[in-house]
Amino acid sequence: MYYIAKVKFETIDDQTGRPKKIYEQYLVDSGSISEAEELLKERFKDSIAEFSVVSVVESKIMGVVK
Repeated sequence: MYYIAKVKFETIDDQTGRPKKIYEQYLVDSGSISEAEELLKERFKDSIAEFSVVSVVESKIMGVVK
């Protein structure tokens, strides 16, 4: 199953010194929503920026052709 996850990163803007929020989407290949969330947490655990998984939803993507 493929899931689309939205991840929020919180950093400091270099020019203004103010907090800045950046949202990115990731396609995650996993067996469940909770597993997808855990994979993301593992992936970004050493990130400099603070992050949170905002949402994880099932994707309509059926597969990847290589």
